[in-house]
Amino acid sequence: MQKRSIKVITVTRLLQVFIVATLVIVSIVLLSYRSFFQFIVENKIHSISEIIKAGLTSHMKAGIMDKRDYFLDEISSVHDIKTIKIIRGDAVIKEYGESTLSEEKLNSNLRAILEKKEVYVEWRDMQSSVKSVVPYIANSSCLQCHHVKEGTVLGAVDIEMEIDAYQSFVIKNSYVIIAALLLFALIVVFNMFHVIERYISKPLLNIIDETKDAYFSHKNIDSNKYESKEFEDVALSVNDFNRTDIEQENELKYKNKQLQLLNEEIESTLKETMLMIGKIEEIRSFSTSQHTKRVAALSTIIAKEYGLSDEQIKLIEIASPLHDIGKVGIADAVLNKPDKLTQDEFNIIKSHSLFGYNILKNSKREILKTAALIAYEHHERYDGTGYPQGLKGEEISIYARIVAIVDVFDTLLSKRVYKEPWLIEDVIAFLKEQRGKQFEPKLVDILLENIDDFVQLHRDLSV
Repeated sequence: MQKRSIKVITVTRLLQVFIVATLVIVSIVLLSYRSFFQFIVENKIHSISEIIKAGLTSHMKAGIMDKRDYFLDEISSVHDIKTIKIIRGDAVIKEYGESTLSEEKLNSNLRAILEKKEVYVEWRDMQSSVKSVVPYIANSSCLQCHHVKEGTVLGAVDIEMEIDAYQSFVIKNSYVIIAALLLFALIVVFNMFHVIERYISKPLLNIIDETKDAYFSHKNIDSNKYESKEFEDVALSVNDFNRTDIEQENELKYKNKQLQLLNEEIESTLKETMLMIGKIEEIRSFSTSQHTKRVAALSTIIAKEYGLSDEQIKLIEIASPLHDIGKVGIADAVLNKPDKLTQDEFNIIKSHSLFGYNILKNSKREILKTAALIAYEHHERYDGTGYPQGLKGEEISIYARIVAIVDVFDTLLSKRVYKEPWLIEDVIAFLKEQRGKQFEPKLVDILLENIDDFVQLHRDLSV
């Protein structure tokens, strides 16, 4: 379900409230108008009744009661009077008898109205008229002509008045009021659209965009350009958040840098430690100086050319110096014998692979586990005729296969107690002859393709 925008929600709620309020206001106004209208009409009827009372009294005193119909007709024509009838009360009938001039016969309903001594009003909406019976109560001035007690009902004026003109006036004014309210509603709605657009929608979209820019560019939002206090506070909050975020980010960068330096220090220390351990075997066996360092350097280059991952390259660089660590368990007489070894002596020499493996195998560290694997398998041959397990091809760890060819290459180029350094031509011929036999063909190809660089590296690291 698609959610509505702030503008739609606000205007919808506003219209609902405004419609209810308008209906209430219109109802109140119409009721008030009707009450006011009724008051005006009733007051007018009462005024006319008083005029008629005064006129009839003057006619009576002047002795021209027979002319009163002219007077009543004139009043009817001037004041929208439909009918005017004079009602004699019981006291007047008893004193002067009944009259037929513009008078209404007294009946039980009229007698009940007169007895209440109150103005009777009957609204006849279907006939667009109002009927009113206004009683005349005897006062001191009336007692000059009538021999009755003060407060006696002398009679009443029965007036029926047309109200078409008044109703039309009320209806027209009601239309005007409703139209004014509707116009006011439209003005409020359009103004609300403008307010929402200017003070909510645009600032909201703007602050979202500025928040993104501020986050990535590390710049503060200009809070002064927002007109409302709420959005100014939001902008300030975003600035505070970005400030805190930048501080934490800088702190994190610093800590990461420190961690990187620490890792580099640990790695450097580990490399140096492994090299130092590897040199123990060099010292005991009178090997050419720097053999351990050269094996590590050459193995790393060949591993890159072979296509190993960065993690694998790092492992072989650090672990390869321990390939001959098992020789620490070989007697000096056998290890440094300048003459050809007997079969028993050679068997003793071969045991250094297993001995080195046993030294390192129990570690759970990946580097030492790799070093154990190299120490154990670097005398295996690609054709399966090596030792101590007789592994063949890719049964031999890639780390051991690389160290195997590098160890032999460096040994052939170096002086040993039992031999002189080989010529490079002889080394190349030996490598070609052992391609696919002692060494993996791909590794031989890599070494031969870069032979000049490897020979130069051997010379540089022999100093």
